[in-house]
Amino acid sequence: MSAPSLLYLSRDDVAGLGLPMADVLTAVEESFRRKGRGEVQLPAKVGVVADGGAFAHAMPAFVPAARALGVKWIGVFPDNPARGLPTTSGLIVLDDPETGLPLAVMDAAVVTSLRTGASAGVAARFLAREGAQVAAIVGCGVQGRSSLRALAEALPGLREVRCRDTSEAAVRSFVAELGSLRTDLELRICDAAPDAVRGADVVVTAIPMGVGRPPLDAGLLGRGALAVTLDYDSAWTPAALVQADRLVTDDLDQTLATKAAGSYFAGLPEIDADLGRIVAGLEPGRLNGGQRIFCLNLGIATHDMLTARLVYDRALAVSAGTRLPL
Repeated sequence: MSAPSLLYLSRDDVAGLGLPMADVLTAVEESFRRKGRGEVQLPAKVGVVADGGAFAHAMPAFVPAARALGVKWIGVFPDNPARGLPTTSGLIVLDDPETGLPLAVMDAAVVTSLRTGASAGVAARFLAREGAQVAAIVGCGVQGRSSLRALAEALPGLREVRCRDTSEAAVRSFVAELGSLRTDLELRICDAAPDAVRGADVVVTAIPMGVGRPPLDAGLLGRGALAVTLDYDSAWTPAALVQADRLVTDDLDQTLATKAAGSYFAGLPEIDADLGRIVAGLEPGRLNGGQRIFCLNLGIATHDMLTARLVYDRALAVSAGTRLPL
């Protein structure tokens, strides 16, 4: 019997696999569906807080049907760009569900950005009104980019994307990178977040968390529109959230625990539904074309594990990464 080993996948290794967003979207949708059916183990994330608004979370999960067992250790350190370092970094450990031995250790940043964008795509697929044509992306960083890739897959009728970021360089880079994503898709830079949001069918926000006053207020999200927040309540004021006709979250327990901790969601109205149960067909999604829906996607570890399993299987198929002894 050969000695046990694990596969190490660096950030470049994971990025180099070129995992298609369509595959990640399918995996994240399946993760939602199995969570909605109660077929996963998903304890609440455990976190610690560091200086300067930095934090780190441990996020374990087990999806038996996908043989996806593991944990993500992820940190967000807002001061890192000034040091020439990425804001978000971490590792995922993927285990063999039969033996418990580690199968792989991989960089978590690419997986996190892919599954986060895919979660916005799944929300749009199940909650956007029929025929949605106009989207707004507020926050044109890594998560904003992956969100647009997911929306382009999930919304075939999408024709216009309004882009807004406080960094002119970021938004211009966003348009340059994604402007040719689909030939029938027009990307337009907006000077202010409200300008991007007014009249949009789908709004995805991915701005830095807990920095300054939210730029989006009550009255901006139109009737029949969907807002997907990837930044907790950092982009929308409490008054805007109160205007929701339907308030959905990717995980009810986690959202309520986050609110109870006191840093986010002060004054949050009652949550109407869990997106997993909607995807599983156990609860209705959009009830009519005029509903104003907010979907709070905080990020859940089952998405990480199914995406990490995709990465691992693809890496084995193309012999990527480095074998390390246990």
